[in-house]
Amino acid sequence: MPMRWRPFRRTPPVVGLALSGGAVRGAAHCGVLAVLDEQRVPIHVIAGTSAGAMAGAAYASGMPPQEMVEQLQRLSWPRLVRPVLPTRRALFSTTPFTELLADRFGGASFDQLRVPFVAVACDVLTGERVLLTEGDVAAAVEASMAIPGLFMPIEWGEHLLIDGGTVANYPADVPPLYGATAVIGVDVGASPQPEPPGNPVDLLLAAAEIAARQGDRPRADIDIEPDVGEFSSFSFKAVPDLYERGRAAAEAAMPAIEDLLHRR
Repeated sequence: MPMRWRPFRRTPPVVGLALSGGAVRGAAHCGVLAVLDEQRVPIHVIAGTSAGAMAGAAYASGMPPQEMVEQLQRLSWPRLVRPVLPTRRALFSTTPFTELLADRFGGASFDQLRVPFVAVACDVLTGERVLLTEGDVAAAVEASMAIPGLFMPIEWGEHLLIDGGTVANYPADVPPLYGATAVIGVDVGASPQPEPPGNPVDLLLAAAEIAARQGDRPRADIDIEPDVGEFSSFSFKAVPDLYERGRAAAEAAMPAIEDLLHRR
């Protein structure tokens, strides 16, 4: 009896997105996300560190990238933090930022997000990377962005969490842990500061970014690196330009992304 051949069926790739830390440079993530939306690139799981956690959680909740960047343009450091000297663990209170996150995510838990999301933080007690996938989304984002020395660490079960950039600023290796078979990464934290820090806070933020750039950087299948080196990580005035740099980088990467999705 002759063999009956069955047509080969491709299994669509499970696409993971990895978003790095980079403080205000994270506005470039919005530009990348806008292009991915316009080109209908499917995203099945998102991992984000620090600013990438903020962008990733907002996108996973269904917030349009253009709305994300519009909200960023209205922010400033005085609206996010305030001095609380003296304190044992931080120079600033992030109560205004906490309230902003609570207002944005409305007490949502991870299982209420439209896209599975992983926030990357660091346990200051052990130095280990901690991947947050359950519980309150706003608290997880706050933990992932808790720059040590500046902002209060976040208690999370037996963990005391600080900014994930301390140990994993570019979480390109995280989406495969949650089923991704193709990973698109966006790194906005690799560049040095374009000018000397102007005050002690800028100096601490610059030191945190230097620490985040240490060690071997994991690779994604597609690494998108927006040209943001000329912009400060601390100035919200650059948000519109950062957004456009993110768009330009994503548009340049689209042929490679399309090839990756078809090849896989």
